[in-house]
Amino acid sequence: MGLLPDTEPVDPFYQMGATDFVGEHGDVIRVRTMSGPAALESAATCELVIYQSTRVSDGAPIGVSGIIAMPPGNPPAGGWPVVSWSHGTVGVADRGAPSLDSEELADIGDPTDPPLTVHRKINAAPHGLLNEFLNRGWAVVMTDYEGLGTRGPHPYLFGASEARGVLDIVQAARALHNRDSATGQEIISRRFVIVGHSQGGQAALFAAHLAPTWTGELALLAVAAIAPASAQERLLLLSLLPAAPDLAFLPLAIAGALASDPGLATELEQKVFTPLGLQLFKNTIDVQTRVELSKPDSWGALPGRKYFRVLSRKPRLTAALRRMHPDLEIQVPIRISQAVNDRRVSAAATKRLWKQLKRRNQTVTVEWVEYDKVAPAVPASLGDHFGILNSDVVPLADWLERKFATAK
Repeated sequence: MGLLPDTEPVDPFYQMGATDFVGEHGDVIRVRTMSGPAALESAATCELVIYQSTRVSDGAPIGVSGIIAMPPGNPPAGGWPVVSWSHGTVGVADRGAPSLDSEELADIGDPTDPPLTVHRKINAAPHGLLNEFLNRGWAVVMTDYEGLGTRGPHPYLFGASEARGVLDIVQAARALHNRDSATGQEIISRRFVIVGHSQGGQAALFAAHLAPTWTGELALLAVAAIAPASAQERLLLLSLLPAAPDLAFLPLAIAGALASDPGLATELEQKVFTPLGLQLFKNTIDVQTRVELSKPDSWGALPGRKYFRVLSRKPRLTAALRRMHPDLEIQVPIRISQAVNDRRVSAAATKRLWKQLKRRNQTVTVEWVEYDKVAPAVPASLGDHFGILNSDVVPLADWLERKFATAK
């Protein structure tokens, strides 16, 4: 078994064969109507879609899963504007994919302490925001990212991979809902924005950077990143801490670094993991969701030094983690929002990123929105990192509405 196992999805709908890849990135491979916890309540229709994208490492075609949610009513002239949503950290295990969320999923594991119940609440946390977008008359598309749900490893925080998933699902939505057969009118517009939270905030910034060259036929108007992940080399410090749930983010980031640089494998085996850590990585990384990885029977049990060697002077791994930092050239307005008391993504780190983006992108507005207090998350234990998704609904939607209005 390699460090990143090439697992096959259980659900046949998510399985890919060579004959499925006959088009270009953004083409639809298959689609089915969906309902249940993963669907959005305000949508007129929700569709589970498998669409074609392109693997960064070798240019090979891949299938990526996601959701296309259509607003109620009839599209305006030019079609429904689009919000491409990029979700936060769920891990790299297939069953963590947001599109696979189900009532049955919550029953997996220890019934007295069900981690997947928390996982499902994490998946549901942005639904209020996404329903607001639908209620304002915008189509919402939601990628699972490469390797979440579909075959192969998920390259966690590998910006170029995330970006392609975020952009290609907009193309897939337009291909699936092209024109009204009776009137010939476009159903989904070329105009779109990108919004993401946590991992997805970092992914959103990478997608906005890539959009002009990857999907130049579309018209990106703005990007909003809520508590975006940044400065990932700081995760190496987790290896020095006592046992803590946050330690799980380090093996996840290492999985993403390995996907972006397969040559890292030798360094990881010989210089990064202890034998115990290497075996645990192989046994859990593509099997457990992020919440499960944080439990005491996984990465949350022992001090980091039991799993990792001293991680100073590991230049190849450090370089791979630094490439995940989203200080990028972006040609559209940028909005960064952050809760001051976020315990998952540091407000200070996000503010540094905002200042970097301002310096790099002086021809566009780069806005900073800060919340001293936010509405409670559900459950409250998810903290302000998820509570901001409740407090930022109207301010963010109003900001996006202005961007759509000025681009008509």
